[in-house]
Amino acid sequence: MPTLEPPGTYPVKVCQSKGVDPTDALPRELLLRIFSYLSSFDLLKLSAVSRSWYDICYDGSLWHTIDATQYYARLSSAQLTRLITRSGKYVKDLNLRGCIYLDIFESLGIAKSLSNLLFISLEGSRKFDHNALTQLIKNNSSLTHADFSSLMTLTNASCFTISSSCPNLVSLDVSWCPYCDANGLMDILRSCKFLRDLRISGCKGVEDESFMRELHNSARHLRRLSMASCTSLTDESMRVLVSGSRDRILIDPVTRRPHILPTKIQYLNLSYCILLTSQTLSDLAYAVPDLYEFELSGIPAVLDDGFNALIPNTPNLTYLDCEECSQLSDSTLNAIARADCGKMLRHGHFSFCENLTDEGVTNLLKSCPALKNLELDNTRVTDEVINVAVQVTRERVGKVLDTLQRLVDRGEFGAPQAEDLTGVIMRLATYDCPNLTWQSTLSVMRRNEERVLFNRRPMASRKRPAPSQDLTDPPEPARLSQGDTVLFPTGFIQLKCAYDHQKIIDGHLQFLLMGDFDTAIQLEREFAEYCSGDPDHEFLQYAQLAVRPNLLVGNLPALLNRGGDGSAAGQNNNASNNFTLGNIMRSRRRHRRGPILSQVLDAPPGDDPVGIDEGTVLHHRRRGSFAGCVIM
Repeated sequence: MPTLEPPGTYPVKVCQSKGVDPTDALPRELLLRIFSYLSSFDLLKLSAVSRSWYDICYDGSLWHTIDATQYYARLSSAQLTRLITRSGKYVKDLNLRGCIYLDIFESLGIAKSLSNLLFISLEGSRKFDHNALTQLIKNNSSLTHADFSSLMTLTNASCFTISSSCPNLVSLDVSWCPYCDANGLMDILRSCKFLRDLRISGCKGVEDESFMRELHNSARHLRRLSMASCTSLTDESMRVLVSGSRDRILIDPVTRRPHILPTKIQYLNLSYCILLTSQTLSDLAYAVPDLYEFELSGIPAVLDDGFNALIPNTPNLTYLDCEECSQLSDSTLNAIARADCGKMLRHGHFSFCENLTDEGVTNLLKSCPALKNLELDNTRVTDEVINVAVQVTRERVGKVLDTLQRLVDRGEFGAPQAEDLTGVIMRLATYDCPNLTWQSTLSVMRRNEERVLFNRRPMASRKRPAPSQDLTDPPEPARLSQGDTVLFPTGFIQLKCAYDHQKIIDGHLQFLLMGDFDTAIQLEREFAEYCSGDPDHEFLQYAQLAVRPNLLVGNLPALLNRGGDGSAAGQNNNASNNFTLGNIMRSRRRHRRGPILSQVLDAPPGDDPVGIDEGTVLHHRRRGSFAGCVIM
């Protein structure tokens, strides 16, 4: 008599034969669904399991996006070509940036197999054939984003093919293509009416009046324009871009505004266009009201009057790069502080602006509440700027914490976690500033150590005392139990000082990011004692090796348990320390160091930093050996 199975159960086919793949019993659609959760590199590795898995892993439906930058160094050109050709019509996003080993026949095979591309990047693919590029463009008429920067085979003929085959193009990058000039770009501007992002850095002939007039007609739709390193670009060419004519822009006598139509450009890059002057900024003043990113580095002829005309008319400006504009002074910074964009500015780069002083920088710090990144290397700033930055960050965090506390008291906001209130809140760069001293480094270290008490429970849920029998006694406030309050860090300033101080501030920040405030405070005290007791700062001669975070993280217990002489606590060990570098570090000043400072300074070179997010701690850059400081 057959047995009845319980309801809801189904017989499962078990493959007990040796050499039979159990996944063969599953439908192909289900296998494709399972494999779709794997990364591209995992699919390539699993393709070697069996013939059936190879067929599944190379199924085109799993390869809508092919980003060869992740694994092209581990694949041969034949394997990459086979992957792309098998995926064929399914591929919509192809990134071959840096694939320099594709030869003529392989690039032709790739071009013929693709027909539904929306995004493509061939940046730096030097061997990609010209005929293959033409075939690729013709086969993909729905292309919207194309990056052909640094492509040797892109010519004016290729630009004509783009203009005739890709009318829906939205973003185009042809920067540093040596055989593409203004004549080919004009065809694209006339045909691609949906173009929003155009990058033509390093292209030749862009100063031509006919090209700039076509660019002026397209500027009504453009959002991003990059013309960096177009060394032949002049003020007259930019006037054509703004007004459509080389004639001087007329000013309305009543409104005092120029007779020009504003564009919708939001990002503009004119860096290293060395022939430009302040006249270009004056012409742009009323032409780019939506500008929020402006790069103008490496143009020494730009003066304060140009920025004084532009900045009041760009209220949304959040990113400003004026590096190596050596003629700028505090007048530009004061104009930013007064303008509406001062409340929006988040990134300011004023490196090598040697005329900047404390007055303008402190005014900028106090007037820009959203400022997070400020680069001031090679300027005249002093310790006063660092002290103002410390005070500004303290006030910012105080306002945020007060707001959160009010929300928590009303029960409108849950108990905040530590990661919600911590992190790098400001990056300042002031290296190669000879007027800075070690005290600026110390002030930042002490600012980073600050913590505040935060009440995590709403006011209504806090414990209250028993009611008093005497009604005349004033009511006592709600009591806080030990679990109600917690110490929170108040954000960090990411500081990069002179090379000799950098290892100290990096090690200090790493301890704070690991949550070891006690060790960080001990390191700061030892650093202060050592510097204050050594007027010649002789320890700078010995501290020539950078702190390695992997050494600090991996040996943290050993660091904390060692004595001032480097030996283990409680032991009389005169042997050589594993962390020391030799007799130099056992000099006559060795006894003045504390245990943490000695270990930090004696740390040997190691691998790249590990355990800390790359965006959290800056990479080490040696920019000088004197006592200038850098805050990032």
